[in-house]
Amino acid sequence: MTRPDSMPPPPMLMPYARRVEAGGQWLHVYDSGSGAGVPVLLIHGLGDEADTWRQLFPALARRHRVLAFDLPGFGRSSGPRLAYTGAFFARTAAALLAALGVERAALVGHSMGAAIAQRLALAAPGLADRLVLIDGGLPIVSSRPPAQLWLFLTPGLGEALYTSLRRSQAGAYATLEPYYYRLAALADEDRAFLSARVWARVWSASQRRAFLSALRWMAIDQATRAEHFRARLACAATPTTLIWGAHDAIVPPALGAALAQLLPSAQLHTLDASGHLPHQEQPQPTLALIEHALTK
Repeated sequence: MTRPDSMPPPPMLMPYARRVEAGGQWLHVYDSGSGAGVPVLLIHGLGDEADTWRQLFPALARRHRVLAFDLPGFGRSSGPRLAYTGAFFARTAAALLAALGVERAALVGHSMGAAIAQRLALAAPGLADRLVLIDGGLPIVSSRPPAQLWLFLTPGLGEALYTSLRRSQAGAYATLEPYYYRLAALADEDRAFLSARVWARVWSASQRRAFLSALRWMAIDQATRAEHFRARLACAATPTTLIWGAHDAIVPPALGAALAQLLPSAQLHTLDASGHLPHQEQPQPTLALIEHALTK
């Protein structure tokens, strides 16, 4: 079986690719470089990279300076040996904006990226013009991880399970099924792209380290800090739009509804025929909702 060597940017994002040093890390960044509207920072979720925004980025770049980056440890960014906590990711995002001279931006985050966006808005409210949270956010109800995650959360076993995905590209691709409403309904080119991407991820030792570290810290936050975040978010003033896939099996829509009810003046939009990644399964409706959030 051929081992993938790299993650070349998809063609539509190639013109925007650059490397930026921020917060002591080298980050792979897509930067549109200009735009009359408020700058937009796109933050991907766990086990993903900035390429997840490939169907939205060029359209958003027509009116805004748009930035999308691989979080440290993921994609093509550097992978330091440290704890991949939400606080670390939020500091890195803030450092990137500072390095690029952006004083205020709209933060658009998916899944774990949504939690990072909220953390950044709580830590530096003057930096966050507004928030768009897609199928994710900080935990607001304390709970234990589901049983299917315990192997990944256990040191040693999680690493072995992650590495076992290298046995078969088809098997690695099959792990994406729960994240989509209908993975098989995606265009052939999208499915081929995702198959190549997941295969590259499972062969990356730095991504394995970052994925498992971030997953374990997220479980700790869910179990021990939900009440803290709930109290903080109940007083948060940053205008927030939530977008949720109606068939999300990873972060159920009920959690989005609870988050929308807690946040002052938040609006929740649910998209049919979509699972955990509406920006991939329903890119045009997702784009329309983001653009509306950026202009209202």
